[in-house]
Amino acid sequence: MAIWGADVQSLRDLGTKLQQGSEEIGRTKSQLTNLVQGVDWKGPDADAFRNDWNGEYTAALTKVINALQEAGRKAKANAQAQESTSNAH
Repeated sequence: MAIWGADVQSLRDLGTKLQQGSEEIGRTKSQLTNLVQGVDWKGPDADAFRNDWNGEYTAALTKVINALQEAGRKAKANAQAQESTSNAH
């Protein structure tokens, strides 16, 4: 019979790191948005770039942020489940 499981602390640490990574990307997204909005650039190319940044680029980063948060939550939940299962035996 095979034993399945995980190192609970490593799994919790992974969850924390994933969530910290999402926070770091969120801070970077904010900093870059400030830079994009603050650069002295006028004209149709500037408008198009800002529209792209405020639309598809920030939306893509937000998806990554949300995915990392969710992955971190899942890793921590799996750690808790593993710990509960291990302690029950």
